[in-house]
Amino acid sequence: MNKLIIFGTSAFAELAHHFFRHDSDYSVVAFTVDAAYVKEPLFKGLPVVPFETIQAEFPSDECDMFVAMGIQKVNQQRAAKAAAAEAKGYQLASFVSSNANVSKDLVMQPNSFVMDGAAMQPFVEIGRDTIIWGGCRIGFGSKIGNHCWLVAATLGESVVVGDYSFIGLNSTIAPSLTIGAHNVIGAGALILNDTKDFEVYKGHGSVASRVPSSRLRHI
Repeated sequence: MNKLIIFGTSAFAELAHHFFRHDSDYSVVAFTVDAAYVKEPLFKGLPVVPFETIQAEFPSDECDMFVAMGIQKVNQQRAAKAAAAEAKGYQLASFVSSNANVSKDLVMQPNSFVMDGAAMQPFVEIGRDTIIWGGCRIGFGSKIGNHCWLVAATLGESVVVGDYSFIGLNSTIAPSLTIGAHNVIGAGALILNDTKDFEVYKGHGSVASRVPSSRLRHI
């Protein structure tokens, strides 16, 4: 089996460890974070090694790396660390769950991650360092840019998503639209027109009823 180092000790790193361990050809051998963030010597029973010295213990000619960081600064921190890992000579791993419904012609770049329950029609392209959460539905011919994060979103066919964008839970993008770079599209948002770079769209959250739950008669 190929050896894998996971950058991070967050919830996403724990999840990545689970999927790579149980549903890939990789054997996870260590975690790494910047030295200032090493709090414990072990995580999930594996060594946590400072990123600054990782090559001494786990050389890049023996191991690949996956950068499991979240959406901090709209994915920019993850993108920077992926570039730093490559600068140290590591190949970046990607993952597609065996329980995702994806076409065999899926095009996917390094350090991208497709979780179980995602569904993608033919001719979809996933950019570098892009995370596709479970429950996403992506229509045929769509192109997702680099350093994006999609959470259980629905995209119609032939949608183009710009780099460094976040598309939130249960949001919907109509077919044939272009989503600008650095967009933040909130949970439940409905996008019916092209968007510009650096735009933010908030979903419409529910508000509390004036009637308290103690007065509901049919529950």
